[in-house]
Amino acid sequence: MNTLTLKIPDALDAALQLASARRHLTKSAVVRKALEKELADELSQTTPAANWLGQWRGAFAGQAIDPAENTVADTAIDARVAHILRKHLR
Repeated sequence: MNTLTLKIPDALDAALQLASARRHLTKSAVVRKALEKELADELSQTTPAANWLGQWRGAFAGQAIDPAENTVADTAIDARVAHILRKHLR
């Protein structure tokens, strides 16, 4: 687990201490939960590579792409895209 150090105003620290005591959690646990809640949308986002592949999903309908054989059946597919698909669909 990574460590994060930050400065917070006194009022926020007092609220954090109160929440920590009330919930019987460490201050770190309270902050982690608050960050997870605040950043839920970002946490659910996919990786840039998955987003890119999602753009191509279905673009080659009817064309056999076999990751086990590392082959793309239709030679009409752009060579660069075929290379990327073979490389990343292992």
